[in-house]
Amino acid sequence: MWNVIRFIGYTVGGYALRGTYNWLTEDVDPTPGTKEFAKEYRKTYAKYQRMRRKYEAYKQHNKWSH
Repeated sequence: MWNVIRFIGYTVGGYALRGTYNWLTEDVDPTPGTKEFAKEYRKTYAKYQRMRRKYEAYKQHNKWSH
């Protein structure tokens, strides 16, 4: 019985540890100057521009609505 509990504990612990490690290492930013960095930069910059346009429209709308 004790061996079964230990086996389950080690199995669940291993999955949790591996999942945590993968989560920590997958979000590392790419090295500048690489193709992956350029792709990530373009995606982030496009998101920034969209958010900025929405903010400007919101600000303009609220200026006239008050």
